[in-house]
Amino acid sequence: MMTNSETVRSICRKLNRMLRSDRGSVSIEFVLIVPMMMIVLLGFTEVYMYMRAVSAVDRTAFTLANTIGQMTSIIADNNDTTDANSYASLWRDAALLAAPYQLQANGMVYVTFLCDPDSSSKCKDMDNSMTAVTPKIRWTASPTSWTNSKSTGMASKISSTSPLPASWPFRTGDSAIIVEVFLSYNPFTMTSNLISGLPGQQTVYRRVYVRPRAPRAFY
Repeated sequence: MMTNSETVRSICRKLNRMLRSDRGSVSIEFVLIVPMMMIVLLGFTEVYMYMRAVSAVDRTAFTLANTIGQMTSIIADNNDTTDANSYASLWRDAALLAAPYQLQANGMVYVTFLCDPDSSSKCKDMDNSMTAVTPKIRWTASPTSWTNSKSTGMASKISSTSPLPASWPFRTGDSAIIVEVFLSYNPFTMTSNLISGLPGQQTVYRRVYVRPRAPRAFY
């Protein structure tokens, strides 16, 4: 029969063996490290997806502005897509350029034309005076058929008093085109299912300025 002191020593020896044993450490490391690795992997994936969405908006705005800048005429029609120079064709082009993101369902496009108007509000012809003038908004167009719940908060950000950057030279008879593209996007599509409290839908915005090659086509 073991005495109390022997019982205590026996228990101590078993505890020491248990503490020195490395059995089960791999399982503990697996439980701790794998979730962290998964979160890091998801984080990198979310960053890539967000950068992809920003790139799509950039591409759409730049390509659309460059296309409009080369047009010789533009037709103010939001429904007819048979003519490549109509508004409707421009909106369709924007939706295709933004793919795979659904710009028509989750975004908005604005095209604004600026010029140097005379006293009768008609755009002046260019001359050799090179006098700096203040540009005025001649018209702004957007796809009226894109009636989605997210576009209601995507109003044009062009200021009526200062539509161009201060560094943009604008002379007598000058003109300019501004293209704005909005896209509603959730930067934490996958991670939000694992971590609560993350931001939801964010608006990706891009603005591009271009001088039209044939400014009279937009009067």
